[in-house]
Amino acid sequence: MEMFDTYVLTSLGVNSRGDVISRNVGVTFSLHEAELHRGDAVANDYETFQIDTNWQEDAATTALVIAMREFREIVKQMQEEALR
Repeated sequence: MEMFDTYVLTSLGVNSRGDVISRNVGVTFSLHEAELHRGDAVANDYETFQIDTNWQEDAATTALVIAMREFREIVKQMQEEALR
C-alpha cells in the first residue's frame, strides 16, 4: 500500500472560558506550506498524517454504499406506505 503525507495546520487560541484550545485551520500536501504556517506565529503548528494513495477510490466506494442504503430506506418506506 502506497502512502503520502498530509499536513493538518493547527493554531492555538483561547476560548471564552479562558482555556487554551487547538483548532484545525487548514490542510495541505506541501511540507513547505506547513512549515511556512508554523513560522508565521508561535501559536501555529502542524500535524502529519499518512493517507493511502487510493483515498479517492475508497471515498467513492463509501459514498456509493451510503447512497444505496438511503435508497433502500426510501424503497422500504414506500412499500410500507403502499401496504397501508
